[in-house]
Amino acid sequence: MKAVFFDSIDNTQDYALENFEQEPLLVVSYFQEKGRGTDNRDWENADQALACSLVFNEVPQDFIKTLIPLISGYSYLETVSNIDLHLKWPNDILFNDAKVGGILVEEKDSKICIGMGINYFWENPKLPNASGIYTEKLDGQILNNHALDWAELTLNTIQKNSFDLSEYKKKLATLGKLIEYPEGRGWARDVNFDGSLSVETISGEMINLTSPLISEVK
Repeated sequence: MKAVFFDSIDNTQDYALENFEQEPLLVVSYFQEKGRGTDNRDWENADQALACSLVFNEVPQDFIKTLIPLISGYSYLETVSNIDLHLKWPNDILFNDAKVGGILVEEKDSKICIGMGINYFWENPKLPNASGIYTEKLDGQILNNHALDWAELTLNTIQKNSFDLSEYKKKLATLGKLIEYPEGRGWARDVNFDGSLSVETISGEMINLTSPLISEVK
């Protein structure tokens, strides 16, 4: 795996996709001028953040690509295992019930690009229910090491097709919660083998959600 590091960049996803050749490529930056989140939401830069994108083009023949957001989020929790982080299905990273990071997966011309953004320190978040993990800024090399370890674990899990969904579910804060999705409300009951969310609707019907556009009903 090749890795390149920036203090600031327009967008790690675009750079990764444009500069990928054959070897998996990791792009790391602390600041994005034109970052983007899930569903084309704008990226808000925290006081100290990690933005990274991992691009590659080979997966095992029987690998289920819809598991990539789940694998990527869980790999970060394994990387920073000394912090009590949790996951919101399918791609948000939580600390004390506040969002501190997320995953964005894009596929273009047979290339798969996984973007991850993590708020390390954010004194006054501009977004509701957003936060940082730490109470002060960390040395930049720590962030670089986290990015490298995350990318290696994510890539290794995908290439070996070794994702343990049961371990992912232990870290998932969504299960059992009443959630709202574009078509209605229901209770999150399980995560299926393909990464979709099994939901029991208010009427008692069981449905499977694939869109990440859900929110917890307080």
